[in-house]
Amino acid sequence: MINLLFGLGTALAVILVCSLPRLLGMPLWVGIPLGLLSGGGLFIWLGRKVQQELERIFTQAGELLKKQQFDKAIEVMKEGYRFAPKQFLVKGSIDGQIGVVQYLRKKNDEAEPLLAAASMQHYIAKAMLGILQWKRGEKKKAKETFALALKAGKKESLLYAVYAYVLVEMGERDKAIEILNQGLGICKGDERLITNRNLLQNGKALKMKVYGEQWYQFLLERPMIRQEAPAFARVSRRALRG
Repeated sequence: MINLLFGLGTALAVILVCSLPRLLGMPLWVGIPLGLLSGGGLFIWLGRKVQQELERIFTQAGELLKKQQFDKAIEVMKEGYRFAPKQFLVKGSIDGQIGVVQYLRKKNDEAEPLLAAASMQHYIAKAMLGILQWKRGEKKKAKETFALALKAGKKESLLYAVYAYVLVEMGERDKAIEILNQGLGICKGDERLITNRNLLQNGKALKMKVYGEQWYQFLLERPMIRQEAPAFARVSRRALRG
């Protein structure tokens, strides 16, 4: 928010300086584009500065996670909250990261509110939230959450497969096939989706191991993976730009 205000303020200042007769006296059709360029440029530059700081924080937290020092890693990630007033979606991105770690630790009571507060771009966090809702028997809410996750991660084959797995567990095999076909409409030719769709159509179980550790992070099947933040759960550049 603060970065946006700085950008807007700069744009307005440049427009005024350019248009005032005692200063530059430029016509508005010249001053307005200059102001917008200046304000937009400042907003982008400030956003990149925040992004660089967050990347440093998450790199440090990642090293701690590799050492299984979860609490220390979470404390490091919380340092990023100080940037939340400056840039949109920062808090939601950090909430999502911490929520993923707590989910991997099976601390569901602590993970769920963080996963719920995660920004929509953090589709892994939202998928984990949907799983917790399903396990609690909230099928309708879980479906709504997965639908939102797919909007953010519509090009992610894994998301369609995870949602399909949950639907099968709900006893909705036909709906699961529909979701896999939806994924194939976007992830055209994805062999993992094709294989699993064909398995369901033939009355067989899904083979989720084709996704490797990406699948096992959801803790729905063994073997368990080492508990660390997955690479694709990092704060995205789009999320930081707002």
